[in-house]
Order: sequence, then structure tokens, then C-alpha cells
Amino acid sequence: MGVQQLEEAWAARAGAREARLLAASHVPAALSLLGIVRPGDRLVAFADDFADAFASGFDCCDVALVGSPSAEAFAAASEGIDALFDAEGPHLWWFVNSIGGFGLRVPDLRALGRAAREAHALFVVDNTVASAFGCDPLRLGAVLSLEALDRVCAGKAPRKLVAVSVARSQLKRHRVDAAAECAHALLDGRGLAKLDLPADEAGVLERGLDSLDVRMQAHFDRARALAEYLVANEMVRDVRYPGLSSHPDHAIATGILEHGFGPAVEFDLIERSAGDLFDALPGEFRTLPAGGATTRLSAPHGKQGSTIRLFAGSDDPLIVAATLDNALRK
Repeated sequence: MGVQQLEEAWAARAGAREARLLAASHVPAALSLLGIVRPGDRLVAFADDFADAFASGFDCCDVALVGSPSAEAFAAASEGIDALFDAEGPHLWWFVNSIGGFGLRVPDLRALGRAAREAHALFVVDNTVASAFGCDPLRLGAVLSLEALDRVCAGKAPRKLVAVSVARSQLKRHRVDAAAECAHALLDGRGLAKLDLPADEAGVLERGLDSLDVRMQAHFDRARALAEYLVANEMVRDVRYPGLSSHPDHAIATGILEHGFGPAVEFDLIERSAGDLFDALPGEFRTLPAGGATTRLSAPHGKQGSTIRLFAGSDDPLIVAATLDNALRK
């Protein structure tokens, strides 16, 4: 399967008008490479994980990072911008993660989509954590959905790839969705060279797409089991997982996420650092890529911090829990 066929397959999977594959380290880098955020534009983002990327990758435009993924916060950060839905610009961009930021926040994509249309903003969603299996941003109001394909490739891709999906134009009372039309027009004139994808790399993607639903359901189910184990563990505190009733976005997540609540769990250690925990764990918990069969742990606040982010693999959650328990007790 060639690049064009893979893009067509991804567009069908994402319910998109069209899709493009890019070689990029993460979603903000892909958005920057597209060249569609132009001088004079304003980019409003809730992106704790990628604050540095937005600070350095979009020098051409006005970047505003907001502290809340709410429609009210985005609207307030967009005041004074007179944007129009046309290909000439200037444009107003809104960027959120379907699951993301510290605390694994889940924005109300429906409310943000409605507010974006009222503000004449182009609404972009980073769908990497939830994945196309776990969330459908284009159906919920986004005009662009971008997803790093680590999980599609089961962590086996030789390089980082990002899929960019453009919303279909929908006729509503005989009016074309102008935001989707604008996004399509901007992408159509982006002038990017076609991705050169060797046969072995294309094969990894093709096989990953075929098995995506089964693998992602396993990740989601194991994340839920590990979240429940961590809630009951006296050596950790403040477990953050959208499937828990204690999560601030739990009610929203039930209406935004599909097939579960994603593959990620966050928690804080009591009286020890992330580095201490990593030293007591088998190396594969840190060295193998997220999105593969092995559960992966990272430290979003650095090794000296106490916060741990866990991406559940398809491995046995009982074995993972026992390994974590042994490491926490050392």
C-alpha cells in the first residue's frame, strides 16, 4: 500500500474529507510544518505538554496559551481578533488535546466547536492520546484533527509520523461549513513535498490500521484496571484518569470519549521522586515506546518531580500492578 492509499484509508478511518501524512516529532511540529498558521494569525492553545513547542515553533504569529480548556477561556483569549472564514486570513486558530495537559484534561469539544464557529476560529484537535478509536473530533466540531501515529504503528514505526485529517463540509440549512472549507483550501495550497514512505514502513502502518481497534480496546481496558489499582494503593495519591468520578472532566469525558476513557493514567508519588521509581523498575517500562505492547511510564514534570504518567500497553495489568507495587515498596 502506497502513501496515497494509506492517506485514503486514514481519511476513511477518521471520517475525514481527506488526510495527509507528515514526518514530524509531535502534533504541534506537524501543524508548524504545514505552514497554514501564517504571519498575522493568532493561535490560542491549551497545551501544557507542548508549551515550549508553541513558544518556539510559531514565531510568525501571536500565540496565547490559556490555563483552562473551556470555551470561555478560548473566547476571552480571542478578543480583538476580527477573523473571517476565508483562505486569505488573518486566521484565528484554537488548539486543544482531546485528552491532554497535566491532569489528563478532557475538553468539551462540542462546546468548543460551537464557540469556535461563533468566533470565526479554525478549531484544531490533537487526538494522539485518545486516538481515532477513542474520540472523533471532526464529528464533534473540529475542522482539523491531528494524531501522532505511535499507537497505530504499535510503537514500531522507524520514524515519527503524524496524520492530519480535514473535516468534511456539512450542509446545514443549505450552508456549507465555511470553517471546513477554509481548512481544506489552506491545506490544498500548502506546497509540502509528498511523504516518501518505504515499503517496510508503509507495511507497519497498514498492519497497524488493520489491528487498531482490538489493540486500542486492550489499552483502554488495562488503563481502567491500573487506575483502579492505583486508587487503592496507599503509596500514591491524586490518581487522575478520566474514567474516575473524581476527575474534574469525568462527566464531559463520558460524552466525548468512546470505548472507554483512553490509555493514560496520571498519579503522584508520596515522598519520593519519579527518578527513584524508575530506578526500581525494569528498564522496558521506560525504554520501550508508548503505544506498544508494554506499559510505558514517563515523568511529565521531570525525574525530580513526583508525577508519573502511565500509558497502558496490552500486557497483563496484574503483572504490571505487581511490578509497580514491588518498585514502590523498595
